[in-house]
Amino acid sequence: LRTRGSKPIPLPVMLCAFSFCSLNGYIQCRSLTFLLIIPNSSLTLPLGVAIWAIGLKINMDADHILRNLRRPGEFEYSIPEGGMFEYVSGANFLGEIIEWA
Repeated sequence: LRTRGSKPIPLPVMLCAFSFCSLNGYIQCRSLTFLLIIPNSSLTLPLGVAIWAIGLKINMDADHILRNLRRPGEFEYSIPEGGMFEYVSGANFLGEIIEWA
């Protein structure tokens, strides 16, 4: 939705991706709610949410930098700068890894 000039995604591909994500989410939620017992006094939930939020922020910032790397009509290669790109070459991947950790 945020890319400019991208090709349309075929309907079967979109339906397969939707089906996979729905089934994967159901299986993960089902296993976490019925098989995993975490005490209410545990700090794992707030800590996990904080780590996830940090990864989400890194990922969103990196995606914003990558989307705005070239101006309309430019085709030359550009190296991203700013944010976590100052420390790693794949800041968007780092954000994803932290989100899923």
